[in-house]
Amino acid sequence: MNVDQLLEATKKAKHERAANLEKKAHKILLRENLTLVDLADRLDCAPREANQIILNLRNKGYNLSLRNGEASVASEIPCSPPLVISSKRFFDGKWHKFGLLGDTHLCSKWARLDVLRALYDIYEREGVTTVLHAGNIVDGECRFNRHELVVKSGFEPQAEYLAAEYPQRKGIETWFITGEDHEGWWVQREGINVGERLQQTAQKAGRNDLRWIGHTERDIYFKAKNGSAWARIMHPGGGTAYAISYTTQKLVESFQGGEKPHMLFVGHYHKYEHGYPREVHVVQSGCVQDQSSFMRRRKIQAHVGGAIVRFHQSDSGEISRFVCEWIPFYDRKFYAGTDKFSTW
Repeated sequence: MNVDQLLEATKKAKHERAANLEKKAHKILLRENLTLVDLADRLDCAPREANQIILNLRNKGYNLSLRNGEASVASEIPCSPPLVISSKRFFDGKWHKFGLLGDTHLCSKWARLDVLRALYDIYEREGVTTVLHAGNIVDGECRFNRHELVVKSGFEPQAEYLAAEYPQRKGIETWFITGEDHEGWWVQREGINVGERLQQTAQKAGRNDLRWIGHTERDIYFKAKNGSAWARIMHPGGGTAYAISYTTQKLVESFQGGEKPHMLFVGHYHKYEHGYPREVHVVQSGCVQDQSSFMRRRKIQAHVGGAIVRFHQSDSGEISRFVCEWIPFYDRKFYAGTDKFSTW
């Protein structure tokens, strides 16, 4: 073995050792919290190396924390601070405009990639530059949906599928949140910062148009000349209520004083609705997935489609006009052998 071969073999062995230690550390921390010294003892390495292992895992999107010398895997992702948007980002003059959709559930056999692509064609024609996605961008994995997935088991196949198949249009960014369910199952079960990992995988594939903005919710402030208005995009939990508007009404009623947004964009329920409880413009984003077997068993209807939201903002920040355009789609049979998509 010559010197170059020896160096290459040493480098490979070092890389394999680091990967094995990271895997072992993550497995240990899923079961229990340990001080840095105890973790180093369990890994049979120096505390400095154990600290570097934790940093490496965090950089790879694992939801690890190190506080007061104790390492742990967090089952929750903390809320992100509000996004502050300058008036130039979304609008021309005093009208803001953006796309809104949610619950695409990519990797599910019920997902509607045809609808998703058609929506992005519409957004491109309409001059939309930003699409807000209200969560469940991929289907995740658990015992009851495993046999309805179109990719292999595990996180990486779904992340790679998202990067390869999610529509990409010149000049359009998609800002997405992740939900507590579906992609959130990986957060709860494996301590993955799933939104960050999805974005990282997309970036590795050369895509900078998919931007994760928060887990379960994020506030967005729209700045005007002398004031601002703000929106909250959410992927709440719970099941569909007897009336489509009931859950969003209760959401608005539940907000504490001083935290009621001017606009609320809601995913999760697979319904479209535009309401105005307590003077909050509430829009449910619908879904881009046909009725799944889970929904059919529970008699839950799917509103398939997406929306374009436009609102007028005064110099003092108030929302003086608000328009939500719903773009409906129907089941696959409706489009079979036709050019009906071209009418949208």
